[in-house]
Formats: sequence, structure tokens, C-alpha cells
Amino acid sequence: MLWILWYWEAGDFRDSAVSGIYAIQLNGVASTLVLRPDHSFQQEVDRAGTVRRTTGNWRVLGLGTIEFSGDFQKLLGQEMHVDGSAFGYLANWFGVRSITLAPEASGPTFWKRLFSLIERRTGLQLG
Repeated sequence: MLWILWYWEAGDFRDSAVSGIYAIQLNGVASTLVLRPDHSFQQEVDRAGTVRRTTGNWRVLGLGTIEFSGDFQKLLGQEMHVDGSAFGYLANWFGVRSITLAPEASGPTFWKRLFSLIERRTGLQLG
């Protein structure tokens, strides 16, 4: 029974489950990615104090693959699709969600902020 529960939870790629605030810090670059249930995103990248913000759209393709529009800012180690879009792979380990950008095994990984659900429901910024 526990295996069935884990399988259902790990494969939950509904908009409400994927939406939230994700963050990464990599080689002195900090990036925050906000995924909204309406399939829009906002990305903020801070490179040595120079902050650039972009917006675009996202969608889940099949089980566990996510695609971002061409407005997505490329990070070190990330591969982009030939059309300029970015894509990655969703993971969920008992509620700890992540997005690993292509290439799958070695791309940069955004981690979902644990408090993003509370922030979204209350409007509070917890960190």
C-alpha cells in the first residue's frame, strides 16, 4: 500500500503540484523561478549583483518533462532546445520537488522552496 501511495505522489505533475517557487545557487549565480498555475513563469537571475528578470510560459510534456518558452535565461551547464526553448525533468521525492534542466543527469537543478505553498496561500514571504 505504501508503494502505491509513493507512486501516486511521485507521479503528480498537475499544475497545482508543479506550481511554486524554485531556487538554485550555482557558481556564484542565484536564480529564482516562480511557476504559476496559469502556466506563466517569472525567472530572476542574479549574476554578481546584476539582476535580470524575465517572464514566459511553461508546460508539462508527458510524465516528468517540463518545457519553458524561449524567454528562459540559460544557466551554466544547461542545454537549450534548437528552437531556443528550455526543458527539464521534474522529480518528486515525498514532497521535495525539483526541476533538473537538460541534460538530464548533469544539468543545473532548481529545488522547490518548502514554504512556497504557505506563501502562495497566505501572501507571506517566509525566506
